[in-house]
Amino acid sequence: MKSQLLKFVAPAVLLAFFNVNSAFAYCMFSCDPTEAHARQIFENLLKQRFDKAGKILEFKQTMNERLEMHATGEKGYEIFFNARVQFPEGANLDCKPDASGAYKEGCSSSKHFVTAPRSADPKGPQYIAPGETVTFDEEYRFYEDPKGWKGPDGNVYSQ
Repeated sequence: MKSQLLKFVAPAVLLAFFNVNSAFAYCMFSCDPTEAHARQIFENLLKQRFDKAGKILEFKQTMNERLEMHATGEKGYEIFFNARVQFPEGANLDCKPDASGAYKEGCSSSKHFVTAPRSADPKGPQYIAPGETVTFDEEYRFYEDPKGWKGPDGNVYSQ
């Protein structure tokens, strides 16, 4: 009975002690970005990066980490994940290499597939052959926002 009472009283005492509003108080305990948020971002960015639909065969979070940018005090959160996506129709077919293996100008020859490219990641569309399955090993960084966490797709996510 005592332990059950503590489950309810302890958070209330903490809230009264810190004198915080209820939205912030709720988030003190469970408002970090989730694997479901990362998967939604992945789906959004797949549609932007590839011109044909892919079927997500596997999506698994491998790690997460809270961040604080020391120079600005900005809070962040990273979710690392692995995903496998099959492209039944292929993708970016106009970037298919020619018979000599050369790619059209503006197309990437890289086989390192990402949905949220950075400066070192492939520039330009990447060809994916019909039926090919592509593996993604990525991380998404979220930034604290008054309404939740802003993801790399520009959307804000909250519980």
